[in-house]
Amino acid sequence: MYGLTPYPITPIGNAFGVVFALLPLVSQSRKVNLGIWGYAGWIAVTNFQTFVNTIIWHSSVDIVAPVWCDIVTKLQVGASVGTRTCALAICIHLYKITRLQPLSAETTRRKKRIGLIIELTLIIGIPVLVMALFIIVQPFRFNIVEEEGCVFVEFTYVTYIIYYGPSLVASLGSALLAPLTVRTFFRQRKAMNEFFSTNEEVSSNKYKRLMVIACLDILINLPLFTIILVTDILQGKQNAMNYPYISWKNVHDGAGGLAPGLSLSSILQTPASAWDDSSWDVFETKWNEWVFVLHALVFFAVFGTTPEMRQRYLSVLWYIPGRCGCRRHKTPELQAGNSTVVFNHSPSAPGQHMRNELENERRRDPLSFLETMISSRATEANASE
Repeated sequence: MYGLTPYPITPIGNAFGVVFALLPLVSQSRKVNLGIWGYAGWIAVTNFQTFVNTIIWHSSVDIVAPVWCDIVTKLQVGASVGTRTCALAICIHLYKITRLQPLSAETTRRKKRIGLIIELTLIIGIPVLVMALFIIVQPFRFNIVEEEGCVFVEFTYVTYIIYYGPSLVASLGSALLAPLTVRTFFRQRKAMNEFFSTNEEVSSNKYKRLMVIACLDILINLPLFTIILVTDILQGKQNAMNYPYISWKNVHDGAGGLAPGLSLSSILQTPASAWDDSSWDVFETKWNEWVFVLHALVFFAVFGTTPEMRQRYLSVLWYIPGRCGCRRHKTPELQAGNSTVVFNHSPSAPGQHMRNELENERRRDPLSFLETMISSRATEANASE
């Protein structure tokens, strides 16, 4: 089982996931889309906590960072809901763009305020609310699973309402809006292109990138989410979520009699031998470790490979060589991705820049260079007379 992802492949993959999620935000700093910021933020947080967890609890179930686990288990709940609500926020944003309704200035300001409130509610409000309500179905403090780290624990069917409910509604909302948005976009292609040509905040390419992220939740999250939900229901009493909610005491004092002597302050410890014999448990564990890496990779492929981002990468790569006197000389070919490297041993030498310009012009177009030199010499001769 461990041969599939031997240590330290999982923490390394999640470390790259953090970078892939946050790096494209550099290009979003000017014209911010809250849905993209929230989506990338939840992905980065989840990858970071998995990175730390899989290092600390590699071949271990020791209780070494209880406060960290308290924070992380809440974030796990929030991120699972947050990525889906962010995708829904992006879908709503794209759908409103495709409507192309002319509005007055006052109506536009009012709709922007309402839109901002809706986006903040979806991106932050609902995930935080679910994190707060999860205490209702949380029988123990947390569970430390060997190789995976600390994870949250749930009990009673109310979990389906508090935890699964918002995620399912958000994913179904995205599944409804995304196809409508795509259909409207292609039906009104000409009008959309005219709108993009006069709009500084949204371009055609950026709209298509947002559409890819919006569809990502439908293609990746929704199918597996449905399978997990159905599997949990069919497991019956073998799954702790299929027990009735009787009272607060029943949940938090022994988990309805399933764990006598344990309470909300108890910490469970699960060795790998308890879950590596079940193919489904192994799949769930590995999926939880890598699904957000997949999200980060797709997010980077969509937003981290734009011309603006490539230019930023080049600027970073040339920062240290530039400090050392190695200068990248920009030519027309640079627009096509080529560049000329000039090692400037005496940056302050007078006339050096002009000589470099003349030399490059001579290489590009010898005939034009010759005509320029003849004209220059004739001008100098007339001036001396």
